[in-house]
Amino acid sequence: MEIVFYWLIGLLCLGSLVIYWREWRKTRNRVKLGQVVLAVFASVVVLGMAGMETYDRMTTNYIVETGECYVVDNHSSRGSSNVTLWFGERSYGFKEIPDVAYGPGHVFTCRATMTKQFQSGIDYELRSEEGQLLFSTYSQKSKKTD
Repeated sequence: MEIVFYWLIGLLCLGSLVIYWREWRKTRNRVKLGQVVLAVFASVVVLGMAGMETYDRMTTNYIVETGECYVVDNHSSRGSSNVTLWFGERSYGFKEIPDVAYGPGHVFTCRATMTKQFQSGIDYELRSEEGQLLFSTYSQKSKKTD
């Protein structure tokens, strides 16, 4: 779903580029030219991100990080909640919030899968020190398809 929004926003940027270009051609106004340049920049950035993410997912071009990690809740003021898995100094963001106790002092054995180029989180699992599976987005997706 996230990829669809990236593509939609990118296409809207391209649409605004066409509109601003036509306006600039009529008026030859510097402000309109500035809007064209801004629309080009926004289109390249957003469509570039969407393209990298789509390519990674289509070619299953993933990286997998394993080891000890801890989880931080990234509850934003906008109401959206995400979590970040910290592997030492490296961090990766994920959408699914675990239904186990986490936060300071809770260290898990983690396995996380991210897209290689964009490094956005795909799946992750948390295990106890004994190796017991505590939370997994892998199992949630397999339940949805069954």
